Amino acid sequence: MQQFKLTLISSTLLLAFSSPAFAETLTDNDELDQIDVTSGELKQLGYHAIGTSAVSKVDVPIIDTPTTVNVVTSQLIQDRRPNNLVDALATVSGVSEANTLGGIFDAVQKRGFGGNRDNSIMRNGMQAGPSHNFGATTETVEVLKGPASVLYGIQDPGGVINVVTKKPLNTPKYALSVGAGNHSAWGTQLDFTGPLGNGFAYRFIYDKQDKDYWRNFGRIKSTTYAPSLSWENDKTKILMAYEHLDYEQPFDRGTALVVSDGGRKPNIPISRRLDEPNNQTIGKVDNFQLKIEHQLNDEWKINAAYGYARDEYSYYQTRVQDINTSYTDNKLFSARVSLPPRTALRRMEQQAAKQTVHSASLNLVGEFAIGNIANRFIIGADASRNYRDTGPVYNNGGTSRLNIDNPIYTNPPLRRGANLIAANNWQINHIKTLGLYIQDTAYLTDKLIVTGGVRYEYFDQVAGRHAIGAAFRPNVDQSDGKFLYQLGTVYKLTPQWAVYANYAESFRPQAEIAAYTDAGLPPEKGKSFEVGTKYESTNINATLAFFNINKHNVSDTLSINGNSEVVIAGKQRSRGIEVDINGYITDKLSAALTYTYTDVKSLSHRYKPATVGKQLNGVPKHQGALYLSYDIGTVGPGQLRIGGGIKYLGSWNAYNSTYTNVYKIPSAVIGDAFASYETKIAGKKVDFQFNVKNLTDKTYYQSTSGIADNRIIPVSIGYGREFFLNAKVEF
Repeated sequence: MQQFKLTLISSTLLLAFSSPAFAETLTDNDELDQIDVTSGELKQLGYHAIGTSAVSKVDVPIIDTPTTVNVVTSQLIQDRRPNNLVDALATVSGVSEANTLGGIFDAVQKRGFGGNRDNSIMRNGMQAGPSHNFGATTETVEVLKGPASVLYGIQDPGGVINVVTKKPLNTPKYALSVGAGNHSAWGTQLDFTGPLGNGFAYRFIYDKQDKDYWRNFGRIKSTTYAPSLSWENDKTKILMAYEHLDYEQPFDRGTALVVSDGGRKPNIPISRRLDEPNNQTIGKVDNFQLKIEHQLNDEWKINAAYGYARDEYSYYQTRVQDINTSYTDNKLFSARVSLPPRTALRRMEQQAAKQTVHSASLNLVGEFAIGNIANRFIIGADASRNYRDTGPVYNNGGTSRLNIDNPIYTNPPLRRGANLIAANNWQINHIKTLGLYIQDTAYLTDKLIVTGGVRYEYFDQVAGRHAIGAAFRPNVDQSDGKFLYQLGTVYKLTPQWAVYANYAESFRPQAEIAAYTDAGLPPEKGKSFEVGTKYESTNINATLAFFNINKHNVSDTLSINGNSEVVIAGKQRSRGIEVDINGYITDKLSAALTYTYTDVKSLSHRYKPATVGKQLNGVPKHQGALYLSYDIGTVGPGQLRIGGGIKYLGSWNAYNSTYTNVYKIPSAVIGDAFASYETKIAGKKVDFQFNVKNLTDKTYYQSTSGIADNRIIPVSIGYGREFFLNAKVEF
């Protein structure tokens, strides 16, 4: 594996720095003059982007920033047709899936850190909800690696993800798409945009998708409505956008590792579910944003924004508690429960939840000079109110059995009177924040650039749980504030090639609903050091990064005297290497290539010493991806493009609840492909595209999918083979 890592790194760097596209740009320092990379806009060129990214908040080109910024372009999204946000990030280094809660959440680990409610997902730079942030309205996806607390406040130190949505255009464009695929899949989409006059423009997107779940039962449905309106004159821009999503989908935790069977999975077809057909999630997501930007003069502008995000869902599940995989012997689940051979023990659960986020920001952004030193500067303030309310929650214990070889599904009902978690029926976590920040990028010379920033973040948190009909008594009621810092430098060896280094900090209050053993546990803190090199031209961009992140005051939830309590457990560290290369290898061949090595482990744990030194749960040490597209050119009356690629998901570790047993999940290589044919019919532009995902129908496992115990460890399963044919007409 070490040889694989070194070979892949060397080959990717050789590809980037010896390709004709790269060699050509090294001999032509004026090439970037063809595109104004300082214009405050992101320029998309196939699979790569140059210029400035929205996630950075300032008009500083990506190559001049001392951090890693990755962009998934609209062309790459169009070619790959990702199913969700994690799938869209397959060609970005350092990203893996965390626990999605049965497929509800966008759960993304960045550089080994993060989870399904870490607030690291932004929507046009504003705080988004935790689920279904990728869809028909997505234009691009940006990733800012490392601690981003100076710009974004309370965060894990792995980074933030910014989903950039489609905006109204001043050029009329009307598109209708219809498609169908296996699993009885069908979909339709409308995308209308254009000017209304007097500076106004509009856009309306409608999308409806419907298909059978790839396992033995379940159906996935979604409907999206997204109107937006913009207005601008020579100094002011206003954008107002709304999106509503309704969805239904199976609640599926995948398969399970059976601890009593050495961590093996049940010997049954991977498509067979051990829950019930009524394991279903029903939800809706609403997003509204209002943004105003006013140009004060040629150097300074002010922008203000308000965002509202609401996620609501309810699910029912028959949850597997234990499995007897033996063909001959009974298995003792407890003193009163004995499982026959080849039998799963299950319990019924039901949960509803709502999360609402109000966020607002005000920024002054501009340029000024001190002598010969040019500066790009931002000073701003932001505030948020993030309320997560879960309930009612019901759980009536293990009351249902299922033969895993010959299952008879009965949709057993929930017995609410037998609820085992009455004290947890309602769960609340409310956080209010206020942040003030300053960041300056100083061009000390035409080669040396220094960026520094500071933020003061204040938060007020109330969290706890209570039974139905009982008064709420918080387990957590605290407020605190902290200064956060970042400092970085860029040295440009040529106009296209730079080296950089940075130091950054993160800050996050403990976010558990369980009682704290000590009132007001200190917030989790992160510190990161990163060095790397970047190359950027109109043909290709490449980044090589080395990082080291330390997290302090890491919490854990323990059972103490029969009660769940939160404690400060210790420290964690993530260090690794990332390679990202995107762009044109030739004028017809585009590539997106990535490799990641992530060594993330516990450095100390006061209560579970077995965790120390082990790779954290669910994080592969090695990951990689390569996606290619080739423009064949004229074939018959139209233009043909083909492409495809592979994703390498390295092996990763799953553990029982005490980390005393480790189970290695095997690595996998998953292949995708597409073909696109663009032509004209009756004078209208028509694009046919055929996609196949998971070409070889490979069985692979993406993450743990629930809380591990000493009986089973839930593990989510990657999608089986899918194909989809789509036709889009523009008029």
